[in-house]
Amino acid sequence: MERGITTYLKRNNPVTVTQRLVNYKKVRSLLCLRPVSLEASLEAERKKGFFRQNRWRFSKKVKCLIVFAIVAVMLVSIFAFLPRGSQSTPNKPQSSDNPTASPSATNNQTGSNTLSQFAQFFSNLAGSAAQAFSPPKAPGLIESAQTINSTVWRAVAANAWQYFQPGVGVDSNTGLPYNGGTRSPYFTDWDLGVYIQAVIDAQNLNLTTTDGAWGSYARLDKVLTWLETRELNATTSYPYWFYQATDGKDYHADSDKATVPVDVVDTGRLFVALNNLRNFNNTLMTRINNITLYGQLYGRSNYTALVGGIASSATSNSIYAYYVCSGFASFWPNQLANVTDTILNNIFNSGNVTSPYGNVSLPNAPISCEPLLCSVFELNNTDSSRLMGLMSQVYLAHEAYYNATGQYVAFSEGNSPNGFVWEWVATGSGDTWKITQSGSSSYLDMKPVVYNKVAFSFLALYNTTFARNMVVYLEQSLPDPTNGYSDGADNSGNLVSSVGSNTNGLILDAALYAIQNNP
Repeated sequence: MERGITTYLKRNNPVTVTQRLVNYKKVRSLLCLRPVSLEASLEAERKKGFFRQNRWRFSKKVKCLIVFAIVAVMLVSIFAFLPRGSQSTPNKPQSSDNPTASPSATNNQTGSNTLSQFAQFFSNLAGSAAQAFSPPKAPGLIESAQTINSTVWRAVAANAWQYFQPGVGVDSNTGLPYNGGTRSPYFTDWDLGVYIQAVIDAQNLNLTTTDGAWGSYARLDKVLTWLETRELNATTSYPYWFYQATDGKDYHADSDKATVPVDVVDTGRLFVALNNLRNFNNTLMTRINNITLYGQLYGRSNYTALVGGIASSATSNSIYAYYVCSGFASFWPNQLANVTDTILNNIFNSGNVTSPYGNVSLPNAPISCEPLLCSVFELNNTDSSRLMGLMSQVYLAHEAYYNATGQYVAFSEGNSPNGFVWEWVATGSGDTWKITQSGSSSYLDMKPVVYNKVAFSFLALYNTTFARNMVVYLEQSLPDPTNGYSDGADNSGNLVSSVGSNTNGLILDAALYAIQNNP
């Protein structure tokens, strides 16, 4: 301590070090005086007896905080006895060419700065103490469940459905979805497909009725009416990339960044949902076919002209291509009947790459959980056994990663502390567990986000201890799902607490799958 006091005095006060040390030692000697009277001695003994008899138990962290507090009090007492040093007039601020420049603090305000530092120290100490004594977060839905059954999954689905309420994730006037709640009131055709599928899921889960202003029929009618009349790009006659949920018009800020006439990935995702919608309610089949198959006859987009380009994806080994092609194939089966099977063949025929965590073998193909899970939950696939085999490999790779590292992983795409990212379980170029950003082929050096939608999906598919513990970790880390589930968190507790349609749409998918397959 003497060395620390000496350093402080050298740096902050012109009074000699020797004189200050004398003062300091005097103070210390005063603080160390023992009680000499009998009365004082008895009082001290009574106090010692009290502490011997108390039954409190303090954690190591709390004990450290108490020690720090005592040391801080002693330091404050010491500095109170020390001379304040020079009382010279502060330097006059220098003139500046910038009339708005603020004068900087001078080095002569030692006493004030010291008090400010101690005030900040005590503020931080109080915050740490409050954190140490604050009760742990109450167990979440999954943690408190005895068994993960259909009752639990309906409650999970109800939480996710809260996001799609008017004024939360859906505009109250237009009935169009927000990509990320009111903070991001825009959407693409991908987001619109997520919303359509969410309404179908909610109806199947009895979370909404068919009638009423916000029943499933009214919601879906608003969406179809908008698709039948939405503003199209005058140059391409295809949809703009982004639309404003508040009025349904082009959102130029993002649409103007588009580099292709139409985003076929977003379109394919929308087609998956529209095909599921016409199967869900066949009275809407004509309207849906007029939007997709015969759009050019009604002054809408000529999607048939895109089918040839989609067929060329038969050379791809990407799970994204598989999912998107499946959406188109549901409307143009004759032209694309074999393309989806060919893409799946390509994935399995790409050779293998071994994950360095647990030596799990994976196809050497671009694989991310988002399109894979959507394919499992949303497609009426004739080759479901191979698709489920791929899903199982990807899940086992995640569990092996945790067993080897003690770190949870739930790779997908979504928001992160570094913006929107794609997490690849396999890249197709021999690498595994890599993260990229849009417009860059370089891998990001960042902690992967454990995405809530993937964790819940693993739980719905396999109901393992690993999947359950991962969901519990996210329950404890993230805010309660009052308006839907947050996106995720990394293993260091960095939260991605944004609440959006992709997360809650996929969790609804997962809940419905769990109830239908494991009642």
